[in-house]
Amino acid sequence: MARRWLILSYFSGIDGMACAQHIDDRLSLLPERGITPLLLTGICGKARADRVTVQVPSVAPSGVRFELRHLRRRISPLKIAGPFLNLLLLPFYVLEKLLINLDSQWSWFPLAILRGRQLCRRYRPEIIYSTGGPASAHLAAAVIARRCRIPWIAEFQDPLVHDDWRRSRRALRVFAWLERLVCARADAVIFLTDVARERADRRTGIHRRGWTLYPGANPADMPQAAYEKGEHCRFAHFGSLGGSRNLKVFLEALRHLIALRPELARIVRLDLYGSCDRLSRRLIADFPAPEMIRDYGRIPRRQSLAAMKRSDVLLLIQNTEEYSAETIPSKVYEYFLAGRPILALVHENTELVEMVTRKGHTTVKAGLAEDVRKGIAHLVDRWMAEELASGTEGAFLVEEAVGRLVRVGEAVAARGSQTGGVGAAGPDEW
Repeated sequence: MARRWLILSYFSGIDGMACAQHIDDRLSLLPERGITPLLLTGICGKARADRVTVQVPSVAPSGVRFELRHLRRRISPLKIAGPFLNLLLLPFYVLEKLLINLDSQWSWFPLAILRGRQLCRRYRPEIIYSTGGPASAHLAAAVIARRCRIPWIAEFQDPLVHDDWRRSRRALRVFAWLERLVCARADAVIFLTDVARERADRRTGIHRRGWTLYPGANPADMPQAAYEKGEHCRFAHFGSLGGSRNLKVFLEALRHLIALRPELARIVRLDLYGSCDRLSRRLIADFPAPEMIRDYGRIPRRQSLAAMKRSDVLLLIQNTEEYSAETIPSKVYEYFLAGRPILALVHENTELVEMVTRKGHTTVKAGLAEDVRKGIAHLVDRWMAEELASGTEGAFLVEEAVGRLVRVGEAVAARGSQTGGVGAAGPDEW
């Protein structure tokens, strides 16, 4: 009998996006475990011809505007028509934000429910699995699972509710309700850190249905690229910079370092791969030695992985919000697999500190420039002495994550078959 999972993930198929990357890396490995994935996703990413993929759009103005921005990058006619369409949508977009100020993808769930139920009737999947990015995927999965009486696994890649909430109180109520709903109705709920699982348990009482799963990285994605020591010690940051994840503390530490040791201005370099916020750009412009910094912008994922393997030190910068204790940047798993030394600026996250230091890398406090300066100096000195260690031993692999996910699914499916449907019980939230 064919085993099929219906997977809801809005962002699947978008190159370089972390929440897309996690699920996309798993899709090719599930068939090796005897599972055929049926993918229900948004229209922003590229559909794959080698598997059943259904793409549906959002219906609210914010979602349409968001999807137009992505589609314009690869559909030529939309490059011309896009601005005109956005202008037509503007009054409705403003009205929506006044009435419903949620994320841009909140309105994906109506059409996802419709097509998801059709897929269930046609393919009869044994599991529904919602993951990645927008919370609307979990709402759609909740309705589909209940109507079709199919066991459901929900995976939170970022906490829905946290103490650093900066949006409206109305949005907080909506997401708090949705978190309670998911934790009450899903047969298993997966978190990407132990701390996120523990805090959600305190809020919702999920108990033994909560699981922790480290996503890992895929060795098959890593290109062949050999490291060679050059004339500069290159610290390389990969990914987006924005909000509290910026270059402020690192550049302040680097400024202090070259003031104390001016000769290092000729040796140390900072390479940036990814999007850069206005604050970081202003800090770069004000830096006393701008020749030390080079911004490569966004590049394809394969190129960024090759650049990781050629860098001297990989720089990881974590947000400095309170909820950072619940998250591990997805980039760290690629860093481990790239095999280069890591300097991690960590904010109040003992789980991440233990993970990085256990593998022989360097962690410093993200908010303390003096701590960061010492970390930079330590690694530069090791580089000059040719003592920078490298290697991928103990890296977290996506294959291990898929194995754990399948074991969760098998337990959930077995429990569902015994109870005749969805096995989780909870208060009537409908």
